[in-house]
Amino acid sequence: MESKLKLLVVDDEESLRVICQDALEDEGYEVLTAEDGQEGLEILRKDSDIALVVSDLKMPRLNGIEFLRQAKKEGLEADFLITTGFGTIEVAVECIRLGAADYLPKPFNISHLLIKVKKVLQERERRLEQKRLSNVVRILNLSNALNRLQNLDSILEEFIYHLQRNFNPDGIIVGLYSQGNLRPRILRGAVIRRNYNSLFLLLHKMEEALKAGKTLWDNSFSFKDKQQVFSLVVTPLIVQKEKVGVTLLLKEAGKDEQLLSTKKQLISIFCNHAASSLQNAWALEKLNSLNLDIMHSYAKAVEAKDYYTKGHSDNVARYALNFARFLRLEERECELLYVAGVLHDIGKIGIPDNILNKPGKLTQEEFEVMKKHPVIAREILGKVESLKDVIPLVYHHHERVDGKGYPEGLRGDQLTLPIKMLSVVDAFEVMTSDRSYRKALPLDKVQEIMDSGVGSQWEEELVRKWFFLVEKKGMEGVRDISGFKGMLKLIF
Repeated sequence: MESKLKLLVVDDEESLRVICQDALEDEGYEVLTAEDGQEGLEILRKDSDIALVVSDLKMPRLNGIEFLRQAKKEGLEADFLITTGFGTIEVAVECIRLGAADYLPKPFNISHLLIKVKKVLQERERRLEQKRLSNVVRILNLSNALNRLQNLDSILEEFIYHLQRNFNPDGIIVGLYSQGNLRPRILRGAVIRRNYNSLFLLLHKMEEALKAGKTLWDNSFSFKDKQQVFSLVVTPLIVQKEKVGVTLLLKEAGKDEQLLSTKKQLISIFCNHAASSLQNAWALEKLNSLNLDIMHSYAKAVEAKDYYTKGHSDNVARYALNFARFLRLEERECELLYVAGVLHDIGKIGIPDNILNKPGKLTQEEFEVMKKHPVIAREILGKVESLKDVIPLVYHHHERVDGKGYPEGLRGDQLTLPIKMLSVVDAFEVMTSDRSYRKALPLDKVQEIMDSGVGSQWEEELVRKWFFLVEKKGMEGVRDISGFKGMLKLIF
């Protein structure tokens, strides 16, 4: 059931309030009432669902002009339709200048009021739709920019650039959380430099937001000197309950632009995207400094990003080793195939979660990002001298014998036997396991699919020999490597 639009009628004349309320409710609106601007302001502060305020101009305690001015100053997002029997052109112009959507002189016919209300609400919906579309574009621009980056500093700089471009803050602080401590990593803006000695006040706000696990805001923040009042939004960077850091934006509250708190939802979305990219970059930094003994564990960490690929790399490694032994490859090649199986998807640690875990088909742009994982893997493994012979297997495991694979489009004899073997067992493991978009396929269906791909995706002889081995040993048998542990010096 579609919810009713909520309106607020504010007028010190009770009879007019009742007439307006009845007429608007008959049109299907939910209507609240207040007898003056002060009461209206209190209601607006408590109820952010109010779409439109129909307010008289001349009222006790707080008149319509001051009510409108204060509501806009506080970033309350309801539209205003001002009514008055004491109006002049100058008053109407002032109301519009302060942000009123329209103006209706008294006395008015109820039908005229209903027409004005409908017009204002239609214009509001059009404006909000444009804002939603604009926000989608902003989010996509940020997401696409971050998806291209893996370096922590580059991601931070790109994030700061988009924050400045979209929210125009006077100050920005980004703090990163590590080993139980929050440390400022980026400090930007003259207001931050001028108040450096009072930085602890902002850091306290950041720690509060991180502890609360939600966005906090303050439209009346000031430093110790109390000379300026600022609008403040503090958003924690959290990915799957793991603390990554905090972002703080600061803006002088006296400026004509909207307060930052009115944009807190969009700011939070920006921060969510940045948190995911920063977490991936952090994982990459850690990974680049690891030795081989714990690289095996990080291959599992890649799979932990996606429930449905859990155990994939381990299975591929086991299949590859059994296949290599069956084909009587040299011991060193058997060892390299096993290690390549463990590490073949390690580059996915640099792929954004929203792409890696997408249940449906990837867009062309998303697929181009996904295709980077062998390149990322090569960069990671290239820093470990003992893995130099593993790199070609990991880097080329998505090539095809017809040259239509990636990343380099190698074909046929350009691909070594171990690369072609790894491609076969990797595809086999994917098809025989549950994925986010389907259940595991039956073995006969897998064989049918792979048979149809011989000569294009896989080498025919290798597919035939692999399924002969599977039939001979069974699924458990081709996973069993208990008899080979003594030879795997790099792993065990």
